[in-house]
Amino acid sequence: MKIKILLVDDHTVFRQGIRMLLNLQDDFEIIGEAEDGSQAVAMVQNLKPDIVLMDIAMKGIDGLTSTKDILLTNPKTKVIFLTQHENKEYILPALRIGAAGYVLKRAAADEVVNAIRTAYQGRSFLDPEIADIVINAYRQGNEDVYETLTEREREILVLLAKGYTNAEIAPILNISSKTVDYHRTNLMKKLNLHSKVDLTKYAIRRGLINS
Repeated sequence: MKIKILLVDDHTVFRQGIRMLLNLQDDFEIIGEAEDGSQAVAMVQNLKPDIVLMDIAMKGIDGLTSTKDILLTNPKTKVIFLTQHENKEYILPALRIGAAGYVLKRAAADEVVNAIRTAYQGRSFLDPEIADIVINAYRQGNEDVYETLTEREREILVLLAKGYTNAEIAPILNISSKTVDYHRTNLMKKLNLHSKVDLTKYAIRRGLINS
């Protein structure tokens, strides 16, 4: 029986490359491709893949949010994040929501293949390059409020800190100004910030923008 795989990434060329790689494996079957989180959620419902290879930062619904929805409605599906992000602000939330694996896009081809087979067998796979990050965070008991922010909230945080208004952010992220305001309210509440000045100072302290 072949392992059924769904590819989720907003870069068509990258998806094509991964498809070519995985098609070399006799026990893999690519059953679909999605370019954003909302498509991924719908396709998982219809196709019931064994494995979802998921990017984190995408237009529309981000990978973390869509993964929560996928695992809630399809708990047998395993999600492996395949992403360029290698900092704990992405890694730890991904693991907390139940990801079966986390692999960097620069990883060797055999690591991606190994991650898929490992997750299919019910075990977890962590890219060796980020293992120290996870271990150190565990040792430090590092519960960071920033890690509770969604990908969209993080994007809006950075843009607000750079001085963009709600109206200017809306077309950049392809969402409404009302939606920007909704996310802005949520992220400021989570971070216990009360003004745009506080928000900017916070972003500078975190190294999200330059002072």
